[in-house]
Amino acid sequence: MRRTESSHFLSTSTNAPASEAVTQVDNIHAVPADFISDEMSTWASEAGVVLSSVDGVWWYLKGDDQGNELAQAQYGEGYVGLQFHGGGYTLGSAKDVRSGFARIPRGLVERRICSCVLSLEYTLVTRESDDTKRSFPLQILEALSAYRHLVDILKIPSHRIIIIGDSAGAHLVIALQRYLLESKCMPSPQGLILLSPWCDLSADADHVQGLLGPKSAQDVTTPYFSPALHSPPPQWPPTMVYSGTQEAFAPSITALVLKLKNAGAEVAFYEAPHILPRYSHDFLIFATVEGAWPDEVRECWARIKTWADALRSA
Repeated sequence: MRRTESSHFLSTSTNAPASEAVTQVDNIHAVPADFISDEMSTWASEAGVVLSSVDGVWWYLKGDDQGNELAQAQYGEGYVGLQFHGGGYTLGSAKDVRSGFARIPRGLVERRICSCVLSLEYTLVTRESDDTKRSFPLQILEALSAYRHLVDILKIPSHRIIIIGDSAGAHLVIALQRYLLESKCMPSPQGLILLSPWCDLSADADHVQGLLGPKSAQDVTTPYFSPALHSPPPQWPPTMVYSGTQEAFAPSITALVLKLKNAGAEVAFYEAPHILPRYSHDFLIFATVEGAWPDEVRECWARIKTWADALRSA
């Protein structure tokens, strides 16, 4: 029988206007061994990674009862978001609530796309190739722990969960979803939102050894590292992909979308055409983009909300 745990929260935001998001830190227990497949366990053992508890940051609107928001999701009202920040697996923090990365979970709750969002403080990798204990698959297992925290501990139905990621965070979303389908350890979420997904690491093979860990350079082309090169498993959930037309990842993102669609997945794909190349990738994290291209940003958020509302009525 799987054990149950209670959650303990620490408030980290005060004096925010009622229309703004506030945050709380939650500790997430490591996923039990029976959720980890033999293949994934072998990979983790070879890398020497040790899975332990990890923190997450809850986002919700000031004036709302965070517990009530979760209760509503338990009974079929509203979505709970699970969000992974970008940063190439080498920078960023869910706890830095003033960073550009925080603009995404904040926007999800302030626009009522999600009732609340859990942003995961996953382990960052180092650039040293001999430090394998922080490499993949540790981040996948931490993401799995967070998803299990929602589904098994907080009893949020999987169809009330959307998983969101930007750049490397979107890469982690894809890796988690692949594992959920391959292992069948838990049901899939209702949908995925991929913002400028980093989805072909083979194009950056010289810079991802810290993520590869003990894997060889040739392994960077395998599904968990470069999903744009592979068909997804069957029963992939509805997915929204949003990117910049002029960003460097545009060709690989288009390839990912084609792989998903050719496999029968329901995919909504949008691009922001006018944002300059320097800001085109992961553009929602930049305040300067919202100032320079406000229509593009407003349209992006409006499309995300429309897509999520359509999921609710599907």
